[in-house]
Amino acid sequence: MRLKRLYTHLILLGYLLIPQQVTLGQTSHAAFNFVDNPSHAKLAALGGINITAGDDPLMFLSNPALLDSSRIQTPAFHYLNFPGGINVATLGYSFEGVGNGIVGLGIQYFNYGDFEGFDAIGTPTGQYSANEFAITAAYSKRQGVFQYGTNAKILGSVLEGYQAYALVFDLGINYYHPEMDLILAINVRNIGFNLNNYIEGQNLQLPSDFRIGASYKPEYAPIRFHLALRNLLGRETDFYLPSSFSGNETMGKADRMFRRAVFGVEILPSDQFHIRFGYNHLIRKEFETSDGPGAAGFSGGLAFRVKQFELSYARMFYNVPGGSNIFGISTAINKSRSF
Repeated sequence: MRLKRLYTHLILLGYLLIPQQVTLGQTSHAAFNFVDNPSHAKLAALGGINITAGDDPLMFLSNPALLDSSRIQTPAFHYLNFPGGINVATLGYSFEGVGNGIVGLGIQYFNYGDFEGFDAIGTPTGQYSANEFAITAAYSKRQGVFQYGTNAKILGSVLEGYQAYALVFDLGINYYHPEMDLILAINVRNIGFNLNNYIEGQNLQLPSDFRIGASYKPEYAPIRFHLALRNLLGRETDFYLPSSFSGNETMGKADRMFRRAVFGVEILPSDQFHIRFGYNHLIRKEFETSDGPGAAGFSGGLAFRVKQFELSYARMFYNVPGGSNIFGISTAINKSRSF
């Protein structure tokens, strides 16, 4: 009974966090979806899924091929706040590694707050907490026009007395056109195995995914366009709510395909100031109400540099559960500075 209550709480959390894979509302054996939540500002501002936007110390968490020498020795901290007392912190740092490669380290920590516990007959058993985390070690190397990268991640989920852990890997390959400012990317995410399940004998489903992406910046225009396609493994996970509940049984083929796409735009008026926008059609359609979708599915943010510090902000709109705000700061510790 207590485990069922935990699953109920996880379903509600999934609706707030808007994971980019199948949620616990669809199967009680899904786990670790938090790892695909856009917990840092640039990713959130560009629609929640992006595998081509570099020049950021945390984007290797989305695609290890985005780990390059442009932002090494630049520690970054981002804080994400959701309604209902849900708090998320993300830390990242990178440095030069062996073989002319780059090593990245990252931590994502999700704290869902405290819950009231009850036994099978409804007697209060006190409060319990729920936390999840991902510890990432990355390696990336450039060879000609290609950038290769891999992430190794320990995923953990601690829900009252129940614990689950997994070891997963990401693989990324980015192609950089030698003449145009064009990037093509392939990303395989969360391929691995469970180390421990909530219940002995339970088989938890990992949030594995295959993605492709592209970005292009016209030669004389201060703007960069991004496109990412998610969920290309062919599974029926193109909705957050079960089809029998949300009416998705009438979803057309064009709508279903469009839900796999996430669009992003960066406006680059200067090296010190960037503006970002994103659109996620899946979020917009799933959280549309009888009053309309509102701003659901849209996101935006900005980043500006002051001396050796970069401050960033993003907001994602979900309509029904509101929106999320992300604040971030990074600084280059290998450069001299004055305050």
